[in-house]
Amino acid sequence: MRKRIIGVVAIAAVATPLAFASSANAASVALTNPSFADGVANTPNFPEWGFAQVFPGNPAVTGWTVGGNGIDYVGSLWDAADHDAHSIDLNSYGPGSVSQTVDTVAGQTYNVTFAMSGNPADGEDLGPKTMTVSATDNLSQVYASQDYTYTVTEANTFRNMMYVDKTFSFVGTGSPVTLTFTSTTDLVNGVRHRGPVIDNVRDTTAPDVVKTKVWNTWTGGPVTSAPDKSDAGWHPTSGDPQSTLHKAENHNVNEPYFVPKGKSGGAWFMWSEVETTA
Repeated sequence: MRKRIIGVVAIAAVATPLAFASSANAASVALTNPSFADGVANTPNFPEWGFAQVFPGNPAVTGWTVGGNGIDYVGSLWDAADHDAHSIDLNSYGPGSVSQTVDTVAGQTYNVTFAMSGNPADGEDLGPKTMTVSATDNLSQVYASQDYTYTVTEANTFRNMMYVDKTFSFVGTGSPVTLTFTSTTDLVNGVRHRGPVIDNVRDTTAPDVVKTKVWNTWTGGPVTSAPDKSDAGWHPTSGDPQSTLHKAENHNVNEPYFVPKGKSGGAWFMWSEVETTA
């Protein structure tokens, strides 16, 4: 596939933050230009080639910063994942990247889902396309990353890109975090390979996990030692026990304890935890 650089003015790129809700229980967030619909693709000469090469320092893709060896900003060349006619090939003349800086809530888990495919190049460059998604803190340290692979086959065409949803999860730091999509599809014997393709990035907060403590009484019959925590003989009770002896703060979770009664009797009890999503 022959390519030509489309003229656009190169100026300093500015990353636009995601609009996160302030609550840690927020259900969703809004990502700036999530489907790459806004940018150089709207210039008059873009349709001639169906894509534009964009290199670092060029703010052609609104809200995103381009890095590495640049990207191909694709318009009409092939179909997009969400039908808005725009997507990103993360390889231009070599592995490139796009990134965006977001505000986060400390301890909140965020799930970033995106559509992934690979440049089929009319059947000229089949095989695996690889990439990494990472989260970098405000000290420029990568603290979360995950690798992804998409294998292009003869079934992939410009009009049937066969996108697959992938998800990357990271935990907020309470400070800005930079999300970066980086191609790891490198040159082979000096020959440029077409790269992984991404589109339709969606970012939502994962449900908060709530742990509820449950007080259990042993109903499995006589035992000579502590019953196993997973034994079916445990019976959850309703409400908190009234006796200070049984208060949750006085016992470790999943550790049975024995309370004597009389000269030879007594009973086993145990606190456990049940996880639910808020």
